[in-house]
Amino acid sequence: MEPNSFKIGFYNKLKNRLFGLLCEKEKNGAWEKFLDTILIELYGLNRLDKSINYFPLIGKLSELKYLNYEYFRKTIFECMNLVEELIKNES
Repeated sequence: MEPNSFKIGFYNKLKNRLFGLLCEKEKNGAWEKFLDTILIELYGLNRLDKSINYFPLIGKLSELKYLNYEYFRKTIFECMNLVEELIKNES
């Protein structure tokens, strides 16, 4: 598997997981554990290039626990847009 296709696959999976995180929050599920898992995976990305969109993504995700639902939802979609930019940078 080519490095770019691995990165694109990872970013697509991440985007889906972010949407899943929003769904988990909406149904009052275990969204905080889900968020922690996403952050742990992102912190461990030493093989993937950490581009300019990586750092705002980490910052926004790290603050989700402190946001009310309205801002939580808005921030999730902002993060999904950042991931989309990461995908475009790899294509």
